[in-house]
Amino acid sequence: MLGLLGRAVREMGRTVVMVTHDPVAAGHADEVVSFADGRLVDRMAAPTAERVLDRLKAFDTRALTTGAE
Repeated sequence: MLGLLGRAVREMGRTVVMVTHDPVAAGHADEVVSFADGRLVDRMAAPTAERVLDRLKAFDTRALTTGAE
């Protein structure tokens, strides 16, 4: 499915907006935009699954140290 979406973007000039918590799926995107509590908290250009996962871990760490959920 991710391959089909990628081809639609590259070959047909389509825009795809995907909402996911899966770093592997997010790693296929041109850009990852992260929200928390309805607010934009981060943007990442040219993501990889590893970078997305590292960023998610950082968000979890911040939530634990600040008491946010």
